[in-house]
Amino acid sequence: MGRLVATLIVGLVAFAATAAAAPAPAGAAPYRDCSDIALEPGAAMDRCDLADATIIGLDLHGISLSRADLSRVNAGCDPDEPRTNLAGASLDRALLVDALLCDAILTDADLQRSNLSGAALEDATLTRANLSRATLDGAAAHFATFADATLENASWRDGTATATSFDGANMRRIDLRGTNVSFSTFVDADLRFARLAGVNFSGADLTGADWGKATGIAAAIYADTTCPDGTNSDTNGGTCAGH
Repeated sequence: MGRLVATLIVGLVAFAATAAAAPAPAGAAPYRDCSDIALEPGAAMDRCDLADATIIGLDLHGISLSRADLSRVNAGCDPDEPRTNLAGASLDRALLVDALLCDAILTDADLQRSNLSGAALEDATLTRANLSRATLDGAAAHFATFADATLENASWRDGTATATSFDGANMRRIDLRGTNVSFSTFVDADLRFARLAGVNFSGADLTGADWGKATGIAAAIYADTTCPDGTNSDTNGGTCAGH
């Protein structure tokens, strides 16, 4: 009897080990095939595979695309094309690498922990959007609006956001190292604990911004910059450090 039990145990262990080592089924993917779901306002498309899709001019307000693959999605980067409406969309943890989101309306959108590396956001509207812990490394957002948006703990390294509005934005602990934000406005923005080494603030307006405990302030670039205290960097020895 004892020998039989031992044999059964050995067999069960061997079976469990084989099952654990078995490869995933061929063709298995982390994203869903949602080709049978209509792209429309409020649609539930979480984890859908929409990589390389074209959504120019579509009204998709309130759509749920949490954890979806939107890599290289084309929402338009031609000013003559209609704007894509993603206002109030749920895009948390979505993959938006190299996405074309120029002129897109992303007001009140949830983009927490999303990956927007290399994305094009020129002229996009992201008023009150939530981009906390999002990755925007290498992204371009010329003339975009991030007024009152949340970019807390976001990473936006080596990108560009010239002539962009960050007025009233929550940018605590953001990593902006190496990003060009020349001629942008940060009026009353919260930049506490931000990492700012190498940031180009030339021509920027930082009136009323709070950058207490931020690092790299002295290593940022200034030229005709309005400092948080309202003084000009050119009259402060070419810096806003201490101002």
